[in-house]
Amino acid sequence: MRLYAIAILFLISLVACNLGTPDPTPQRLFPTPTLPTSQTNLPTVTVNSPQNGAEFPVNQPIFVSATANSNQGVTRVQLFANGVPVKTVSSVSAAGDTTLNAALDYTPRALGLVNLRVLAFRGADASAPVDLQVNIVNQTGQPTALPTANTGGGGGNSGSGNVYIPPDGVCRVLTNNAVNFRSAPTTAVNNILNTLSVSTLAPVVARLGDNSWWKVSVNGQVGWVFGNLVTITGNCFSIPIEAGLTPTPAPSLTPLPPTNTPIPVGPTATPMTFKPDLVVANIFGNTSLVLSGSSVTETYSVTISNVGLGNATQFTATISVNGGAALDLGTVSGLDKSQSVVLQRALTFNGPGTN
Repeated sequence: MRLYAIAILFLISLVACNLGTPDPTPQRLFPTPTLPTSQTNLPTVTVNSPQNGAEFPVNQPIFVSATANSNQGVTRVQLFANGVPVKTVSSVSAAGDTTLNAALDYTPRALGLVNLRVLAFRGADASAPVDLQVNIVNQTGQPTALPTANTGGGGGNSGSGNVYIPPDGVCRVLTNNAVNFRSAPTTAVNNILNTLSVSTLAPVVARLGDNSWWKVSVNGQVGWVFGNLVTITGNCFSIPIEAGLTPTPAPSLTPLPPTNTPIPVGPTATPMTFKPDLVVANIFGNTSLVLSGSSVTETYSVTISNVGLGNATQFTATISVNGGAALDLGTVSGLDKSQSVVLQRALTFNGPGTN
């Protein structure tokens, strides 16, 4: 056996998102939360499922059901996988919720043990962590089980009990917490049909072009949910785009008679928009491999972080070696600002040399 130094060059393709230039200022994107000196009235968090030691198939989403409480309000619940934040569910209220139920998803890309941690936050104050370990195994063909939901009529699941995501690739949404179900894709107060409970699973029938709103069917009723409050499952690329609300035309004005003094026209105000900025924050894996026979296989982990001020919608990451064919690294349903996702891929090298 001979030892060959293999320098692995990765090409990560991020599709359907706006990329910018990362801030050159060094920063810790994911500081380790610390408990304040006073332990009074800290939020608490309970993990309802999965159980410690549970097994899940590789490349299938794991759904962690958590309940956080604080009489002063819980602002967000966060899921970590092997120390990296992979999902955040935030309260729709700036002051937080006294009880925040959250469904947090994470898709493992390699076999083996994964350490999961759940934290609840009230601003910068963190709860005591809840840690569990799950085992990632080969595909078993079993559907992914979800907690705190049951089967409803008309193609949607809601309530309490058990529900699963069929492995059929159908595009569905899963609510991360309680979500308003609306008759139109706007936040007007008079268009709320009802409120969907956490872990409601519903098929998608249409979407807006920027994936900011999804039109779903729940118990025979069709309505809209806001994209930042749900997790997208299945293949949604073929879902038709439905036009948004038509702007109300401005009323006709009778022209004023001409005057000798021109009326100055000020600059048109441009609404401020915030864009995501996706960067490859970390690539982890062995860079010096020993051939076993004529080939060697190694798994590499790629951390993609959103360091921009806006939220990224669904994007796809690929990886290639030596400029070869793009290999699927994973499709991410979305990445909020300051969030990260870890994607993994096993690569096989057929012979010595530099790659």
